[in-house]
Amino acid sequence: MNEKKRVRQRFRDAVFTRDKNRCVTCGWSKLPLSNSDLDAHHITDRHKMPNGGYVAENGISLCPDCHMKAEHFHSTGTALQGFSIEELYTRIGSSYEKAV
Repeated sequence: MNEKKRVRQRFRDAVFTRDKNRCVTCGWSKLPLSNSDLDAHHITDRHKMPNGGYVAENGISLCPDCHMKAEHFHSTGTALQGFSIEELYTRIGSSYEKAV
């Protein structure tokens, strides 16, 4: 496994562990547990963060439906209710400042 894949996997593992393998916004979890259905979403776009934002303080576990809602901001610049950057950071007890 190359270094980039290792960095991404450590990020995913840290985010999923902290969030107890559940979607932080709706509580969804697939049983038997399969992390492939959860996404470790970068709250602040990874391209705007030092080292790609691969720190747990910038990640949140989201199910496919909630991930689409969170991605709405990245594609349109307008956040859906409950999915703003600030709201997502608050859900995990983090902030942009902590993530940087």
